Amino acid sequence: METLQESEKIIAERYRILGKLGQGGVGITYAAVDLNSNQKVALKALSLRLTSEWKKIELFEREAKTLSGLNHPGIPRYIDYFQVDTSQDRCFYIAQQLAPGKSLAQLIENGWKPNEDQVRHIAYQLLEILAYLQSLLPAAIHRDIKPQNIIIPKNGRVFLVDFGAVQNTYHHTVTGGSTVVGTYGYMAPEQFRGKAVLSTDLYGLGTTLLFLLTQKFPSDLPRHKLKVKFRNSVSISTEFADWLEKIVEPAIEDRFHSAKDALSALRGEQPSGINPEKMFKRSPQSRITLIDAKRWLFINIYPARLPSKLKGFFQFINLTGKVLLPCSLFLQVFHLILSLIAVPLNSTFSVFKYTVADWLGKLFQLFVFVSLQAVIIFIVFYALRCLCLISYCLLSRQIQISPQDIQRVKLSGIHLPLLKKSITFCRIRTKSRNYCFGLFWPQAEKEWLVGELNDFLSKLK
Repeated sequence: METLQESEKIIAERYRILGKLGQGGVGITYAAVDLNSNQKVALKALSLRLTSEWKKIELFEREAKTLSGLNHPGIPRYIDYFQVDTSQDRCFYIAQQLAPGKSLAQLIENGWKPNEDQVRHIAYQLLEILAYLQSLLPAAIHRDIKPQNIIIPKNGRVFLVDFGAVQNTYHHTVTGGSTVVGTYGYMAPEQFRGKAVLSTDLYGLGTTLLFLLTQKFPSDLPRHKLKVKFRNSVSISTEFADWLEKIVEPAIEDRFHSAKDALSALRGEQPSGINPEKMFKRSPQSRITLIDAKRWLFINIYPARLPSKLKGFFQFINLTGKVLLPCSLFLQVFHLILSLIAVPLNSTFSVFKYTVADWLGKLFQLFVFVSLQAVIIFIVFYALRCLCLISYCLLSRQIQISPQDIQRVKLSGIHLPLLKKSITFCRIRTKSRNYCFGLFWPQAEKEWLVGELNDFLSKLK
């Protein structure tokens, strides 16, 4: 990709370009000055003219949306997202706080050789950032942890940058797939299959730490069955080597399950042992995550797209409104014409008896009547839509149940107006209360959940 902007050029009458910082798979990043605040910023740009793949635009917009919702001292602050149109091109921009310092790749290139304590300190800070990203709902997966994307200023504080490959678990489950993104050598094996889970970022972190310790690219280190053999190339404690070996395990199930678990193990604490990715098989739409945490059973229900039946209901109301308005207008005009040219039994055409004021009055009545009908139809439509959307979103929650308290799990039915078939929902009966949810979920997903819970309870008994 060629350089888009030259130094000293002013973008959107606000940002003055200072120079190019770097170039990745999605866009070019420049150092710039915010003329409003006189602060230095990182300005990431993507040209529509120079982009051959629409996927890059999607990733760029997803990065901006993700950054706008992040608030962590280790992630540069989001400032703005905008686009600039010219006669020849359209450019998209993301403005962020400029992380001071140099990347780990630049430091190693300049001859820096960190010891075990320094590498541990970097690992602590990055794990805290990843733990924050994984605590979001939905969780965010960076997917491109590497030395070039980790900035360290003189005070030693770590910044994680370049969220161009970011994926949130909700987006992934809705689309049912992913794109192979990342950097060779730092990519977990599952990324080559287009898959990313919470521990995917841990693999990238582990290989980054190995790069610091060995001064070699991870792809240059010996491997056996995808497993990196690094012990002969480093001089570190056995405890830290064991931790590194676990974080770069090629198999997802052998790795730490989350950044929180990896951080606990690095501190010498006991990990929680909860694998949020693989306690049960995934649901058909992957909206539900079941976690068995020994004493409690967690059912995490994430927001999802509007169900097709609900969409159909809205479309029906919208279509009805579009049909009723023209029909009503036609009938009122027809009624007006008849009332104006009616032929009484003992008179001539009464059309000549109406004055201009009478005509205007009739037309005004027609306008008011039809307008009121339109307003009523639209108010009812949007009120129903808002009510359904609010009710549907409220169904997204976490249910925490003691398995010993569960008495019965089944599908119950309910009949809704305007629908021919009954709609089922999930019902969990416990000793103290009933949990009812999933009214508008796909049938396959409800059946999956009930089947998984009943299988779990039967094994427990």
